Amino acid sequence: MNPLRGLPLVLRGLLVAILLSGGSLLAHTLPISYMRLTVTPEYLHLELVFNPFELTFMAELDENQDAELSLAELETHGPTLAQRLVDALVVSANGQPLTAESAGMDPELTGHHVRLRAHYKADVRQRRLSLESKLDTLTSASHLTQVTYINGDQTQRAQLDTPSRRVTFTPASSPAADPPPPPPGPRAALGLFLWLLAILALLVSTAGVLLWVRRRLTL
Repeated sequence: MNPLRGLPLVLRGLLVAILLSGGSLLAHTLPISYMRLTVTPEYLHLELVFNPFELTFMAELDENQDAELSLAELETHGPTLAQRLVDALVVSANGQPLTAESAGMDPELTGHHVRLRAHYKADVRQRRLSLESKLDTLTSASHLTQVTYINGDQTQRAQLDTPSRRVTFTPASSPAADPPPPPPGPRAALGLFLWLLAILALLVSTAGVLLWVRRRLTL
């Protein structure tokens, strides 16, 4: 049974429009950010895509009050915004804190969603990488961050929220090669020498016996 059948056509259209606009609004205001951590031989690259509407200080950035961040607004407030975001992300490798060599807002992504890019100069391919997120202090207690960690062929995923702020990614260790055998000790060398000497004596004795038998046969 169609629940809209009894409604006039105009009311049906109005209801559908409200539902569609509400769904669109919900899609733009979900408290979710998306982070990607990419490990390379020289750098750890961090990308964070989020909805600036969530920021508690959005009014300081949104000069035209349209609930979005334009390119001009990012150019004006981007450095401050990037620094506050980086300060809310504590990154460490094997327990040693990492400091971003550079960070900034991506000018190619503006509007309802913006993107932070930060670069940490460190080789963390074989190190445990820990991330502690304090983004809820800049957004809300309901904020979620979905994290994707990429290290070569390895991909791991995690979700951070207020109860679970910290995650540690451990690289897959390659199988260790078998250690080379130790060099033979003095006693082992002596045993080998005696074994070879015994074989030589056996060969000499066998040759002597065969020679004696041959002489006896020729007499």
